[in-house]
Amino acid sequence: MKQTHTLWALLVTVLALPIAAAGQSDDEAIEKIVVTGQKSMSELRRDLWKYEDEFYSLYNQLNDDNNYDVRCSREAPTGSHIKTQVCRPNFLLKAIRRGDITRTKDLATSPVIAEEMATFREKRDALIVANPDLYAAAVAFSTARTRIAARSEKASNN
Repeated sequence: MKQTHTLWALLVTVLALPIAAAGQSDDEAIEKIVVTGQKSMSELRRDLWKYEDEFYSLYNQLNDDNNYDVRCSREAPTGSHIKTQVCRPNFLLKAIRRGDITRTKDLATSPVIAEEMATFREKRDALIVANPDLYAAAVAFSTARTRIAARSEKASNN
């Protein structure tokens, strides 16, 4: 019997909410509660790739030197089946095709590549500062990268 009264009270309360809300003005609107689920790592990774693609697509449109345009591809590192997105400027892709760069270690030790990378970063950063749309794309890309890093750190701490 006690449960029946509780159920009736709950039902009356639920049914009365729309009636109470109808009598309120716009200033007294009922607050909404929004529950957002957590994205999986694969969804976060897809978001990151999407924002990175959008950033570099806009960057390539604004950049006036094709040598510093950026191409992205998805590659699985040696010993892994999990693909990551790798974005490289054209001058670096050309150096790899020529055989000038054969290992990741070559990137850090090649003075020519180091100089080209410095020029690339200067051009990229100047375009970000000069173009609000590119700046917004950079912020979205950076935010997506931060979300993945935070999730990875949280997973490693558990």
